[in-house]
Amino acid sequence: MKKYLISLLAFSFLSLALPGAVLASTLSLSPATGTFNRSCPFALDIAVNTAGAQTDGTDAILFYDASRFTAQSITNGAIYPDFPGNNIDSASGKITISGLASVSTPFSGTGILATINFIVTDTSSTGATQITFDFDPNNKAKTTDSNVVERGTVVDTLNSVVNGNYTIGTGTCGSVVSPVPKLPQGAVSTPAAQPKTIDQLVDRTGKGPGTPQLTFTLAIIGSVLTVLGILGLALL
Repeated sequence: MKKYLISLLAFSFLSLALPGAVLASTLSLSPATGTFNRSCPFALDIAVNTAGAQTDGTDAILFYDASRFTAQSITNGAIYPDFPGNNIDSASGKITISGLASVSTPFSGTGILATINFIVTDTSSTGATQITFDFDPNNKAKTTDSNVVERGTVVDTLNSVVNGNYTIGTGTCGSVVSPVPKLPQGAVSTPAAQPKTIDQLVDRTGKGPGTPQLTFTLAIIGSVLTVLGILGLALL
């Protein structure tokens, strides 16, 4: 009995002292790196990984440089059915996204919380910039930063975040390439007829149009006409 009590106490102590196996959810931006040019749009996904935890909801709070980026809209992901707290504060460069699970179905696993649609400002300074999560890893009781809430315990399981590190450039936004039309199976593509060039209309000697055969034919016709002319004069 004594050994059983000691084992039970040891297990309870380890369960309290080692919560890392549960508190391991992550939030990350995708892509986390890249170059975006002035006046060009781009989109960032906010990815969630609950690391096995059953969650009631997720709050993602982001900061960005409003002199470089304009947050235009937020597209909700499919992992939660309700997003009651989405907001873009353009003045301060702050984005808040709050997704809630249904009463009957918590979310567990990986997925896209939301997609943020940005555009780089026309007057943005070039060089490095960041888009970062508001997250305090040393204060699990803080409720005003980003968090991933475990179902039933209301414990914040968010353990780490992946911020975005980007470069502002001055290139183009990219060109749209028209797709090549696909032919039915077995069909043969026939090139369109091309106009003939001067070289094709004049033979290699430069003395007449067309091919050597055409030049020879014209010479015969000319000879016949000459003979007929001579006979006409003789009859006169």
